[in-house]
Amino acid sequence: MILFTSDLDRTLIYSKRMMEMFPPNTETMVVERKADKDMSMMTNATAALLQQVHQQTLFVPVTTRALHEYQRIHFINDLCPTFAITSNGGTILEKGQPYDKWTKTLCRRIEESSIPREDMLKLFQTIKSDTWLQRSFYIDDLFYVHHVDIEVLRQDELNAIIQDFDAHGWYVLLQGKKLYFMPKVLTKEAAIDYMKEFCTYDVHIAAGDSIMDYGMLSIADLAFTPNHGDLKDRQPNVLPNTTYSIHNGEAFTKDLLEAVLQIATQQTVV
Repeated sequence: MILFTSDLDRTLIYSKRMMEMFPPNTETMVVERKADKDMSMMTNATAALLQQVHQQTLFVPVTTRALHEYQRIHFINDLCPTFAITSNGGTILEKGQPYDKWTKTLCRRIEESSIPREDMLKLFQTIKSDTWLQRSFYIDDLFYVHHVDIEVLRQDELNAIIQDFDAHGWYVLLQGKKLYFMPKVLTKEAAIDYMKEFCTYDVHIAAGDSIMDYGMLSIADLAFTPNHGDLKDRQPNVLPNTTYSIHNGEAFTKDLLEAVLQIATQQTVV
C-alpha cells in the first residue's frame, strides 16, 4: 500500500488566477465554493486521476488551511479520505473527525517548546507597525496569519522579527503577502509522523509546492514539487528523494497523479 500525502492549494487544486496563469489543455471543474463563489478548480482529467489515486492508495490531504476552509473543498471531502491533516499539522482528521489524542499531544509539545500565545502577542505588539500590518487571523487556536504590505515591510525588519521569535519557539515565515507566526513544533511532518504510527503502508509519496511542505517532502520515500512552487528557490537543501518538475499548474498535477498511479500499479504487481 502506498501512503500519498499531498498539499492541496497549488499542488492538487488551483485558484482562478493560477488557472489563468497556467492555462490547462482540458475543461475545468469547480472543487470549492464559498458563498456561491467559485474558489478552487481542477481539470476534469486530474479530478478523475485523483479519484483513481484515492482508490489505489492511502491518500491523505495535508493543508495549512483552517479546518473550516478545508471542509469547503467539496470534491476532496466527497472522496471521504480516511485521514486528512489541516491547520499545518494542527488537526488530524480520522474519517472526518478530529483525532483527540494528537490534539492533546500537540498541545503538550507546544507548551513545552514555546512561550505562551499571550506572551508572543505582547512581543508582537512591540514590533508590529500599522504601516505594514493590514489584518490578522488566528487559525484554529494554533497560529496567526498576518496580511502585510510587502512594499513597506523591509527585509532587515523581517529578518529581525524571525530571529526574535525563533528564540522563543515561534517560526515566522513570509509567503507572498501572508506573514505566518507558528509554534515551531506545529508542522505537517510532525502530524504525518504521528499518523504513520497507526497506518499500514509500504512506500510514502509526498507532494507540495511550498517551503512549508519541505519537511513533509523530506520524510517521504519519494516526493514531487512543481516548477511554479518556491521549493526550488527557497529550500534549505536540495532533497535527493524529490522530483523537481519542469511542469507548472495542472500539467504538474496530471504528471504527479499519473506517476503515483504507476507506482501503485507496480506495487500491486509485486
